Amino acid sequence: MFDSLPYKRSQRVSDSIKKEVASIFLFKVNDPRLRNITITKVVLSDDLSNAKIFYSTINLNDEEASVKKALDKSKGFIRTMLGKSISLKKIPTISFFKDDI
Repeated sequence: MFDSLPYKRSQRVSDSIKKEVASIFLFKVNDPRLRNITITKVVLSDDLSNAKIFYSTINLNDEEASVKKALDKSKGFIRTMLGKSISLKKIPTISFFKDDI
């Protein structure tokens, strides 16, 4: 009857995390190093405990280290904002990875 595969809960939650993190970077983060960040995808573990957030940026190669440092510094703030906007029992631990598109 239905040809499509079931839409797993981890995929649904990762889609909402992607939207929320993009919104946080757009409206709530004041660090100028993080202004040109685009969230490309979020990979969430099946138990919803770890989220790998992939990003791309238009910054030059010499600015990549400062962007990565700013992302690592803002993890706690982003996780707190996710906790306020997404209703989950436990907010996943986040880590950022550069997406080479």
